[in-house]
Amino acid sequence: MKILIISHEYPPVGGGGANACMYLARQYALAGNEVHIVTVCFEGLPTNETISDYGEPIYIDRLPAKRANKEHCSFAEMLDFLIKARKFADKKVACAIRENQPFDVCQIFFGIPSGPVGLYLKRKYSLPYVIRFGGGDIPGFQERFAFIYKLIGPALKHIWKRADALVANSEGLRSLAQDFCDKYPILVFPNGVDTDIFSPIKDKEFSDDHIELLFVSRLIERKGLQYVIPYLREIETSSGRKIHLTIVGDGPYREILQELAEENGVSDMIVFTGQKGKSELPLYYQAGDIFVFPSKKEGMPNAVLEAMACGLPIVMSPCQGSSELIDGNGIISDSDLTKFKESIIAVVSAGREDLMRMSDRSRQRAQELFSWKSVAERYVNLFESIQTK
Repeated sequence: MKILIISHEYPPVGGGGANACMYLARQYALAGNEVHIVTVCFEGLPTNETISDYGEPIYIDRLPAKRANKEHCSFAEMLDFLIKARKFADKKVACAIRENQPFDVCQIFFGIPSGPVGLYLKRKYSLPYVIRFGGGDIPGFQERFAFIYKLIGPALKHIWKRADALVANSEGLRSLAQDFCDKYPILVFPNGVDTDIFSPIKDKEFSDDHIELLFVSRLIERKGLQYVIPYLREIETSSGRKIHLTIVGDGPYREILQELAEENGVSDMIVFTGQKGKSELPLYYQAGDIFVFPSKKEGMPNAVLEAMACGLPIVMSPCQGSSELIDGNGIISDSDLTKFKESIIAVVSAGREDLMRMSDRSRQRAQELFSWKSVAERYVNLFESIQTK
C-alpha cells in the first residue's frame, strides 16, 4: 500500500501528535507499506529526506512554511502550511498517477490545518482520506481558538462528512468531537508507546522517606501545574515523605510557574529542566517515582503512556484518555482540579508494596494494550477496508 500523510508537525517539530505521526509511519513501513510524509520545514532540517531504517523507505518532504517556534504554531502559521501543502500535495499526487504508481490513501494529521488538503485531493483525484484527530482540531478543545472554531465550523463539518473515516485517540476525544457534530461515526484507536525505548530500570525500589514526582509536557496553562506547585509543602507534610518535583518541558507558562513556586516557598522542591530531546526522556522517567498529570484537556497524553512504559504509578486528571489509561496503576483525580493535591497525597502515602504493584501494572498495560505496532495494524486494516469499498 502507498500511504500519503499530511501533517503540519513531524519530529523534531511539534509535540505528541507529531510523535504519533512518526511512530505510525515507522510501523507502516515495517509492515511493507510505502510512506510519504508532507510536513513543515524548520531551521536546520533538510527539505527532503529518505529514512530507510524501517523496512520500506519513508519519504519526507518538508515545506518552507512560516513557523517561528518548534513546539507550537499560530493559526496564521497553520494557514500558511495549509496553502503550501495543498499545492505541493496536488503536484505529488498528480505525478504519482502519471507514473502509474498512485497513492492508495491519505492520512490527515489533523482536521485543522490539514483537513482541507484531504478534501481537495479527494475531489480532484478520488483519493480517500482518513482524519486522525489530535484534540486541538476539534471545536471546544482550545479556548484561544473559540472565535476561529466558530468561523470555520461549517467547513470543518463538511470535511468530516467527506472523509472516509474519522479516528479519535480516546473515548473522551470522541465524545468531545460528537458534542460538536454527531452525524458521522468516529472510531477510537489509542495512542501507542515504544516499550523498548521507554522501559523501567532494573530492580526499581521505592523509598520510605523520599518520593520523586515527575511531570513531562509543554508548559502551558492547560496542563495544570498550577494545581500542584502551591501544595508541594502540604503534600510533603501529609505524606510524611520528602517530596521533589522535576518538571521536564518548556513553554510560555514557565515564568508564571516559577513565580508561583517562589510565592509559595517551594522553589527548593522543584527543578525546571527545560525542553529535552526524545533520546533524553527515558532517563527522566526512570529517575522518577510517581508521574503527575493535572491537564484540563487532552487527546490521549503521550507523556502518560511513556511514564507507564517506564513503570511509574500515575496520578492524573479525568481528562480525555484517562479512563483507558488508568486501571490499577494509579488514580484519576476529582474533576475539581483544586483537589488534585489530595490524589497525589493518596499515592505518595502508599506503602512500597502498593507502589510497586502500581508500577508493575503500568508497565503491563503499556506493553499489552498500547504498542505502536498494534495501533498501526488497526490503521492499516482500516485503510485496506476503504480500498475494498
